[in-house]
Amino acid sequence: MSHSKYLKVFNRSPLFLLSTILLLGCFLRFIHLESKIFWVDEVATAVRVSGYTVTEVANSLLSSGIVNRDILLLYQTTDSAKTFSDSFEALTKSPEHAPLYFLLTRLWMQWWGNSIAVMRSLSASLSLLIFPCLYWLCRELFKEQLVGWLGVMLMEVSPFYVAYAQEARPYSLWTVAILLMSASFLRALRINSRWSWSLYSCCLVLGFYTSLFSIYVALFYGIYLLLVFSKKRIKLIKRYINYSAIALLAFLPWIIVIVSNFTLLSENTSWMRGNFNLADIVAVYIGTNLLVFGDLPISSDSDPIQTATVLIALLGGLFTGLKLYPHCKTKLAKFALTFSLLSFILLLSSFIYLDWTTIIGAIVALGILSISVYSVYYLIINTTSDRWLFIACLMLSLPLPLLVTDLINQGQSSTAPRYLIPFQLGILIAVSYTLANKLTAIKTKTNNIKFWRLVLAALLTLGIFSCIRNLNLSPFYQKGRNINNPAIAKIINRHSYTLVVVETDEAMDVLSLAYSLNPEVKYRVITPEENIDRYRDRFKNIYILKPSEHLKQRLEKTGINIQQVYRSQVFSADEFPLDLWQIEN
Repeated sequence: MSHSKYLKVFNRSPLFLLSTILLLGCFLRFIHLESKIFWVDEVATAVRVSGYTVTEVANSLLSSGIVNRDILLLYQTTDSAKTFSDSFEALTKSPEHAPLYFLLTRLWMQWWGNSIAVMRSLSASLSLLIFPCLYWLCRELFKEQLVGWLGVMLMEVSPFYVAYAQEARPYSLWTVAILLMSASFLRALRINSRWSWSLYSCCLVLGFYTSLFSIYVALFYGIYLLLVFSKKRIKLIKRYINYSAIALLAFLPWIIVIVSNFTLLSENTSWMRGNFNLADIVAVYIGTNLLVFGDLPISSDSDPIQTATVLIALLGGLFTGLKLYPHCKTKLAKFALTFSLLSFILLLSSFIYLDWTTIIGAIVALGILSISVYSVYYLIINTTSDRWLFIACLMLSLPLPLLVTDLINQGQSSTAPRYLIPFQLGILIAVSYTLANKLTAIKTKTNNIKFWRLVLAALLTLGIFSCIRNLNLSPFYQKGRNINNPAIAKIINRHSYTLVVVETDEAMDVLSLAYSLNPEVKYRVITPEENIDRYRDRFKNIYILKPSEHLKQRLEKTGINIQQVYRSQVFSADEFPLDLWQIEN
C-alpha cells in the first residue's frame, strides 16, 4: 500500500478503532464495581464523607463492646444523623487530603445511595473526563489530531487508570485536574488573554482543592517558563505569577485549615517518614512506567525489587549493545559483542528467580521500558525545546520533590505509584507522539511503519489483556495491605461462633475486612491491655488481626497461646501487611 493510500485508510480507521476502544474503556471502568476489595483508604473515604473521623470511629467501637457488621457499616453511610457540615468538619481533621472529591462523594451518596458500587461510580464517571482533557492537552502541545487520538486510546485501556477509576479515592479527578491545568496553561501562553489566564487560574483552583500535590505541578510550570525565558516572556511570567496568586488566594480557606491542624497533618502522614530504601523507590518508578501500559503477572516466588534492578541493567546493556554493534567492522567483533551480551544476561538471570511467568513478564517489561525511553529520546530530538521541556517538567513535577523529601526525611512517599501520575502522563504523551510520527512520517520506510503498527497493536492488546485479567482482581500495588482480605476471610469464614479482635490502631482494617466476612461474625475493638480471655467462653474461635508486639507479649505472659494462621507476603520494607492470629483453645 502506498503512503498516500495508507494515510487515507488510517484517517478513516481511527474513528472506528477509537469508538470501539472508548466503549471498551467505559465498560472496563464500570464493571464489577461492587466486587473489588474495599480497602482501608476507601473505608476512610466512606467514614469521612459520612461525617466521622477515623479516631472517632475507633474510640466509639472501643466503647461499644462486641458488635456485628451492621454497626461497622453504620459509620460508612450518609444519614440524617450526620449533616454535610459534619462531613466537612471531619475532613478538616485530615487536612492532608484536599476536600473537593470527598464533598462531591457526600453529595453523590446522598443522591444515589450508600453502596460500594455507588461510591465508586463517581470516580468511574469522573475518569471519563480524562479522555477529552488528554486530547486537548495533546492538541495544545503538538497541533496534531493523531497524537491526541493515540493518547486517548492508550489511556482508555491503561490498567493503572482503569484500576483507579474503580476506587473511591480522588485520583481520577486529580488526573482530570492535571490535564486541565496543563492544557489551559499552554493555551494561556499561546493566546495570552485575560480570559485564557482566568481559565488557567480556575483550573489551578480545581487542582489545589483536589490534591495538595497540584501545587508542585503548578510550581514546575513556573520553572518551565524560566527555562524557556526570553524578553517576550516577561509579561507571561508576570501573568503566571498574578493568576497563580489568585488561585492560591482562592485556596486560602484550606491553607488556613492546614496551618490550624498542622499537627494532625504531620501525624496522618507519618507513614511517609522512615523506611527509606532507594531500591524500592527505583523499582516503583519502573513499575509506575510499566503500569501505564500493562499490569504484568508476578510470580509469588519472585522479588519485584530484584527483578526491577535486573531490568535496569538489561535495558542499559541492550542500548549499549545497539550503540556498539554498528561500530563492529568484523564478524569476530560482532560475535564477541553478542557473546558478551548473552553472558551478561545469563549472569544477571542468576540473581532472580526465573519461572515462565517471570521470564515472560520481564521480556514484556523490557519492551515497554525500551519503547518509553526511546519515545522520550525521540520527543527531545524531534520537537522544539518549548515542547519537550514542558513534558519534562510535567514528568518531574512530582517524582523530583518527593525524592528530595524522602532523602531529607529518609522516607517513602516516592513509593506510592498513585502520587506519580504526572510522570505517567508525560510518558504516555511521549509514546503517543512517537507512534503518531512513526506511523505517518513520509520518510519512514514501509517495514518501519509495519513495526510501529505492531508496537501500537501490542500496547493496546497488552492493556486490554491486563484490564480483563483484573476484572475480578484488585491489583496489589493499589490495595496495599488489604490485598490479602480474601485469603484472611476464607480462613475466618470456615468457622461459626467467631469473634475477630483488633486493636484501635487497626480499626479501619477490620471495617475493610468485614465486607468479605460472613454476616454472623462478631467484632471487638480493644486496647492492648484488655483481657481477651473473658470472651473464650462465648466464642469457639477468636482471631486477632495484626496484633502488636505488645499485645502478643502480654497474652503470652497471661498464659494465652496464640498461633499465626496467615502471613502476608511482603515485597518491600515499606509495606504494612496484615497477618492473622488465632487463640488456641
